[in-house]
Amino acid sequence: MSETILIGIDDTDILGSKGTGRMARELADYLIGLELGTSSGVSRHQLLVDDRIPYTSHNSSLCIGFQSVVPSEALQQPCMDFLNDHFREGSDPGLCICPADSVDKRITIWGQDAGTRVLKKSDAVQLAEECNVFLVELGGTGGGIIGALAAVGLRAGGQSGRFIDLPGIRDITGIVTVAELLEKTDVVSVQDGNGQVVGNEERIESRDWIRPSLVGGQPVVRVKPWVTEAGENVWRLIEKRQKELLQEKGSS
Repeated sequence: MSETILIGIDDTDILGSKGTGRMARELADYLIGLELGTSSGVSRHQLLVDDRIPYTSHNSSLCIGFQSVVPSEALQQPCMDFLNDHFREGSDPGLCICPADSVDKRITIWGQDAGTRVLKKSDAVQLAEECNVFLVELGGTGGGIIGALAAVGLRAGGQSGRFIDLPGIRDITGIVTVAELLEKTDVVSVQDGNGQVVGNEERIESRDWIRPSLVGGQPVVRVKPWVTEAGENVWRLIEKRQKELLQEKGSS
């Protein structure tokens, strides 16, 4: 019998190196290779962007949902070993591990607060101790524990985040029907901007980039009506690449 374990990481990179998102995907693959379980997706969680916070690029943290065949304690050393071997010198990595059904509501609130205000590392340590959550600094200032704890809280909260990795999503290209998307991936539903479910026969312009949102604790693809250059009525993703968001911000 497997158990869902949430693994939060943050601040493993420096400018010019591979990002923490890729690190999280590789950590999930590493744990799978050790036959410790399977991944139920890697989610990205946006935190506050503020000059008082030392972040690399966009200040996001990552959470792996891991269907573990071993107790959460058995994942601690493999995760630490992998991150210690791969984080970049000059970063301030942090790691948090907690069974999904044991995440205290205070940790979810911590994650929400991390998106709106500057938090202190000492408070993260105290909260983790009070909630009996594994939280560890792995290098530098260890400031990444703030985001690592936040990632676990937000993933557990189920309403804030975007999946950067989920079984099947990186194989979807071109225009696909909703039925094909649901069959080939672990996406649970496709919804419009009002939360209405889109029918299985409807077509989606994937743009070769499916990144489901975390909605109600599940991976949901959110779409809006779109007309292609050929005049076809399809649906298009509401979610946007980070570079698109930055371009929009720069032009506003």
